[in-house]
Amino acid sequence: MKDHYQLHVSITEEVKHIVDIHKVVFPAYYGRVYARVAKKHGAELLANEVLHKEMLDEKVVRHIVSLAGYADEAVEAMETKNQDKLEDIIKETKKLRDEIKELQGLVYEDSLTKCYNRKWFEDKFLKEDKVTLSKSGTMVFVDLNRLKRINDDYGHIVGDKVIKYLSMKLKEISSNVIRFGGDEFILIFKKEDKVIEKKMQESYEFFKKTKFRADNIEFRATFAYGLCSFTKGNLLNEVMDEADRQMYKFKEGNRV
Repeated sequence: MKDHYQLHVSITEEVKHIVDIHKVVFPAYYGRVYARVAKKHGAELLANEVLHKEMLDEKVVRHIVSLAGYADEAVEAMETKNQDKLEDIIKETKKLRDEIKELQGLVYEDSLTKCYNRKWFEDKFLKEDKVTLSKSGTMVFVDLNRLKRINDDYGHIVGDKVIKYLSMKLKEISSNVIRFGGDEFILIFKKEDKVIEKKMQESYEFFKKTKFRADNIEFRATFAYGLCSFTKGNLLNEVMDEADRQMYKFKEGNRV
């Protein structure tokens, strides 16, 4: 761990010398420079991996500093009636806004499945206490069956492919798909809808007929799911417990 830390310090110092010539440094550029320098030091990192990891906080700070600076310059430009300067600031602010959206996407994205992650779920659907739901709707809790056995029999790369395929099928049902754990997903619907159960059952039937391949071996996989409606103010753990109970009823009923 210590060697890794020292390597990070060395890379960071070198990156600072490269980017310091720029007045404003956007995260995507910083990430590319960091990845290039890291590779030179024998640490293979992609730019998006850099943004996912320890450099993320520093980039958030840089955005805040940049926005504060733009605000001050904009006020000055308006006071002096400097239209050209104001237009330049507006252009730079729009660029920064796009970078912020890109950065936000990385913060909220699960790296394997490209679904939303738990942080997105907490920020979107929980109150500040992180235990109380801030909206009403329907939760579907999904669990991929026997992932450990798949990993043991065919390897983790194959297991990851099954997870990714399941996430793809779930995205066809809802735009709000969260990878909650290794083999667990949550789907959120805005309201209670009888169509949800039908869609989940159709997806289940399709998925269990899908043939996966590992070398020359074919195998199938299944998942289980449980639904629970919730209202604003409900406790998250109670809603998830009920969805979990419904999921285990589904497993028993389908001999999963």
